[in-house]
Amino acid sequence: MHRTIVALFFLLSSAAAALPQSDRISAYNDQLTVAKNAVPLSKERSGAVDNLIDPVSHLPSRFVKFAMNYDDVIPSQILSLWDQSRVDKQIGSTATGTGSTDLVSLPSVPELFGLAMSLGALTQSVSGSVATFRGNADGIIRSVAGDQIGCIGCPSTKGLKNLSFAISFDLSRQATQQATTNGSANSATTTVPTTVLLPKNVKQFSSFTARYDIYNPKDTRSKAFQDGWKAWYDQHQKDLRAAGKNLLVPIDTLFDPVANDDSYSALNVEYTRKLNQANSADVETLFAEYLSKVLALAILDVPNFDQQLLTVRAAYATYARTYEDLFSDLRGKPQFSAEYTFSTPVGQPDTHNLRFIFASNPFEGGGLLSANAAITLYGGQLPAGAKYGRLRDFQFAAQFDRPLGNTNTHPAVFTLAGYVQYQLDPSVINVGPGNLVPGTTITLPQDAQVLLGKKGTLGIVQAKVTLKLKNSGLKIPIAVSWANRTDLLNATDVRGHIGITYDLDSLFAH
Repeated sequence: MHRTIVALFFLLSSAAAALPQSDRISAYNDQLTVAKNAVPLSKERSGAVDNLIDPVSHLPSRFVKFAMNYDDVIPSQILSLWDQSRVDKQIGSTATGTGSTDLVSLPSVPELFGLAMSLGALTQSVSGSVATFRGNADGIIRSVAGDQIGCIGCPSTKGLKNLSFAISFDLSRQATQQATTNGSANSATTTVPTTVLLPKNVKQFSSFTARYDIYNPKDTRSKAFQDGWKAWYDQHQKDLRAAGKNLLVPIDTLFDPVANDDSYSALNVEYTRKLNQANSADVETLFAEYLSKVLALAILDVPNFDQQLLTVRAAYATYARTYEDLFSDLRGKPQFSAEYTFSTPVGQPDTHNLRFIFASNPFEGGGLLSANAAITLYGGQLPAGAKYGRLRDFQFAAQFDRPLGNTNTHPAVFTLAGYVQYQLDPSVINVGPGNLVPGTTITLPQDAQVLLGKKGTLGIVQAKVTLKLKNSGLKIPIAVSWANRTDLLNATDVRGHIGITYDLDSLFAH
């Protein structure tokens, strides 16, 4: 019994006081949810409270039991840590959009869905701010059904887990249209313009992307990941048991005095009664209060508490390092994806982009090397006598992402990327009826297309730092890029780019 009690204290003491209450007790969310949803003094509430107050139900005891091959809680925690450590997820829009912080499309996407806001075009003269929504077909279906998104042994919707989509909206699009005037509204006006330029509504839809993961062992739902996990776990049974036993030694030494304190039993009785009688809204606050008092009791009973605690934390870190070789093995596997994007550039013909994505980790330290090869085709019907063909350009891009700090818990990622595009003809500009030819006062009476810029090679290099807010899925990419030209302007171009992305897997997955 004392081992399960002392394991409770380890969790309490290792939760920093600066953490929000919801984070400090998040390990107990399963039983807290049951208790909050149950009627006070009901059988369901009583059972949930017993599990909360009983140290056997607390996370550290589950952690120790897993080392002895009893429990299934640690696999979900390891999956969560693995997901937070990944640098292979593409959430924002692609480089060819009017607003983007990414030169290269990464090989993975969120297992549920993600949101991104990007500012600053990379390949186009027209910059913009683009909002992108990405979703995974399997993840959304399983989420609606109330099933887990990713876990060891979880089934997935066959075929759909590899299929995802993205929709981007350009929030800064604007245009003008020429209109003829009909007299003057003021009799004092002597000179009346014959035409004026008026604001014109434009569709904010920017692009639609469909992606299929050909091979992605970093996806926790994939057969490759599941097989890799099982093989690693089977090979490390002895290591896990030994690490678990070594963890128990300093825990026992630290908390044996508390296990024999009558005040601990009194706290159990007091808060069992309070939690059974509490309104649902008060359950979480009362439970956090209980944990704080147990921690205070441990500090009073244990001599040199801080020093003893350091020993326990060191043992915990030793246990956690048992999993590092698993992560290293998973990171080293290659990834392949295929992607199709339909875009509607401002003032230009629609385009279809076909992209092949490859990624691998050939270096130690968690860095990811990604490469893209793509072609772009003009959409719609080509005008009679068009001076350009269906094929617009060829593209190749490569990127290296390096976590800064600890590979698993890094606070930021440094990125260095390069992009090369060969355009077969100058860029095509759509000129609608009644609009002016760009750069002139000439009005065209019907839809027309004008070739601007020049054909040839567009080259871009980019340096980026992506800041990661711990345990939230929120990331802020900040980048600067240099280009030898853009799609319309034949001059070097230096730009800054900033965005914000949110991977909602951190809330719903695992």
